[in-house]
Parts: sequence; structure tokens; C-alpha cells
Amino acid sequence: MIENRPASLLADPAYSILPKLPMKVDWTSVPELIRVATLDLGGVQPVTKAMSEAAGGTLQDKPSEGEVELFRKRGTTFQLISIVLSCVPAGRVDDVLQVRPFAMTLIPASKRDKVQETTIDLVAKLDLDAWLATEPMYAGYDPFTGDWRLSGNLPGYMGGEQKGYLDEMGFVIDQFFLATELAEDDEVLTMDLKMPSDQMKVRYEKHRRKLFFTPFKQVEARRVWGAETPIELFVIQALAKENLHPACQMLIMSDGATFPSWYHLWNDVEFRHTDGLVTEADLFFEKERVAVFCDGGHHTRAKQKAKDAAITEKLAALGIRSVRIPGDEIRTGLAKAIARVKEVLGQ
Repeated sequence: MIENRPASLLADPAYSILPKLPMKVDWTSVPELIRVATLDLGGVQPVTKAMSEAAGGTLQDKPSEGEVELFRKRGTTFQLISIVLSCVPAGRVDDVLQVRPFAMTLIPASKRDKVQETTIDLVAKLDLDAWLATEPMYAGYDPFTGDWRLSGNLPGYMGGEQKGYLDEMGFVIDQFFLATELAEDDEVLTMDLKMPSDQMKVRYEKHRRKLFFTPFKQVEARRVWGAETPIELFVIQALAKENLHPACQMLIMSDGATFPSWYHLWNDVEFRHTDGLVTEADLFFEKERVAVFCDGGHHTRAKQKAKDAAITEKLAALGIRSVRIPGDEIRTGLAKAIARVKEVLGQ
């Protein structure tokens, strides 16, 4: 469970009550690059040239006879992976609850605390669309630690108002079958993510493959995109109450361009030295050109303070204003922190 929630959020009785259905996901908070890069995550993954040739060209979510034969001969096994969204409420429209994602996660199917693996013959028989229609979800889910209490179906948990936090409900939006191994000569087919340089494209794609296509060795949640810490989530929730909805985890380039970041991409030392990369903002208001940083305890150190000041100066030269919020202020003085963000936004 997500702990140390600010008192200012808990003071709102509705904050700790699960809202009533129906519900609709507002995808505008998910950057286009993230949406595009997950659109093709259906059926068997990763898609390879050998699969395309076995299928006769066109690939569907349900494997063709040619693909079934290919994987049967290889003896390949598959893990069923769920794509899970964690969301915050964003009001109602025509009595339909609008929710905005703040994190995307992958969770493997499991039994008795072990990742389940299946053969291509079972993959060909399963009807994932029918299962997804039951609205599967994870309850008591903490996307930051990857822990959850149990799995079930959405109507059973949100059929009426009851105690709980919407941000601890993980909604399964799609599923795919991940091959546990590939042939040495398999060529993985990928889409063009339209990065600004070949160097960045290679490193971005390498990180994407690692996130999506590395088989799971244990039952866990793998973060793909979104807020990296609970303090960022608390700021997102407080801003949502003011009808302010920044993007999460934005890479800012030296020419002022911005690109969404896969989870922990900025922590990759090799990627961080990509030409033209300035920083990663925890939250970013694109129209207003305002970057918000939710600073943990290590930002109080002198060396880190100097780095932060240098980044603020570089962003200012690009016409991007910065707001740095210490973690302690988020936990104990969140209202004051939000007021500072609104002031910089000109509200």
C-alpha cells in the first residue's frame, strides 16, 4: 500500500473512498510516444521477421497456423503479461468518472507465487478479448513497490462506494504473450519512435526492449512509465484538484524539445550522456513551459544542489521555468507547494 499520504489530501473525505462506476480513461495524460509504443503489444511478442514469414505476411493477435508450427517446432514457451494502468480521478462528465493514468506497469500471470508459462497450442486457444471484457484488475496495488493484495474484476470492487484509494487499483487494459526465448538469428521488428538523433533512437529502443521483452524470472510488477515516487503522485493528485494536469517524466533537450521517458531511463548512465540531453523533469506543463521537480532527501547535499542550480539555469535559457519542491514540503506543506506551482504557472 502507498504510505505517508499528506494530511491535506486525507482531509478530503472523498479521497479515501472508491468512486462509483462507470469509469472512462482520459488518455491525454499519457504522452503520445508511450501510447504509440504500446499499441502493438498484442498477441505474441516480440514480433519477429520469422513470425511474419511463417504467417505469410500479415500478423494478427491470434497466432496463425504458420506461427503455431514455428513455435511448436522450437518448443518456445510464453508468459502472459498484463499491461496495467494506475490512475487518479479527474472529475465526472455526464456522470461518468474520468480517470487519468499516472503509471503504466507490466505484471506476469502467476500461480502459487511462480510465473506461469504456457505452450503455443494453449496460446492459440485462449480468448484474451473475452477475459479483458470482464475488466480484470489488481486491488491494493502499489505501483511504486510492485506489491498488490489480490486480483479480481473491477465491478466486484467498485460496484458502490467503499473505503479505499483509487490510486491503489491497477486496471488491466491489455495483455500479450511474451516469448521466453528467441532464436539467435531472429530479427525483431520495431516501429520508428521518431527520436531526434540516431544515438538517442538506439538507446531509447534498447531500453524499450529491455522493459517490454525481457522474460520475468519472478512474480513482480515492472514499471514502464509514469511517476517514479509517491511524492510525485501526491503532487499530481493535489494539482488535479486544481484542474491542473502535467505530463510525467519528460526528457528535455538542449534545443528545448521534450520527449517522454521510459521508467528509469534517466538512471541509465549511458543514456544520460546522450548528446543534447539536459534533464528529466518529474512533471512538465508543456503549454506553459514549466518543469516541476519533486526532490528527495539527496537533493539537500551540496553537490546535488549545485547540479540542480545548473539545470535550472540551463532550462531558464530555453525559456523553461523550474519549480523545485522538497519531499518534506510535499508531506507536510503540500498546499503551500501547490500554491508555488500555480504562481509560476501564472494562476
